[in-house]
Amino acid sequence: MVNAGLSASWQEDGKPKRWRGDAAAFEAEVPKGAPGLTVTQSVSRIETFVTNGSPTTDNLRPGNQGLELVPVTHPNDLFAGEEARFRVLADGEPAAGVEFEITRGGTRYRNAQEEILATTDANGEFTVTWPEAGMYWLEANLRDDRATLPQANARRLGYVATLEVLPQ
Repeated sequence: MVNAGLSASWQEDGKPKRWRGDAAAFEAEVPKGAPGLTVTQSVSRIETFVTNGSPTTDNLRPGNQGLELVPVTHPNDLFAGEEARFRVLADGEPAAGVEFEITRGGTRYRNAQEEILATTDANGEFTVTWPEAGMYWLEANLRDDRATLPQANARRLGYVATLEVLPQ
């Protein structure tokens, strides 16, 4: 699932105002030249990988919008104790320096999150060795000034995935 839109904040009569919506509504609903106006374009992606039958890579091709995880190791070939490699793209280009927080499911009943931190290298790649079987939550956020909408002066990209790691 991919969500895209704009958010804006400004001051009006000494009070903070906020707005969220799409580019079409922006012109009519946000005052031009408002004091302290900041406009952020956002693109967020939520993915859950499911395979029925033999794994393929046909549906894992990037769409070149926002942050995307391109599995080098197939999402259904993840096993406890084994290393997996992923490539991260931002608008279709390798995304270096993106920090991922990876958390195993069932944190409600643990005293610590036991998160795994990974950062993409110059090629946009990172590896993770799965400590044990179970469901894992991967999350990353990136802020930059590469907005593609003319109203925006900043951009926020978000990525979340759920992966299942199998026992050996």
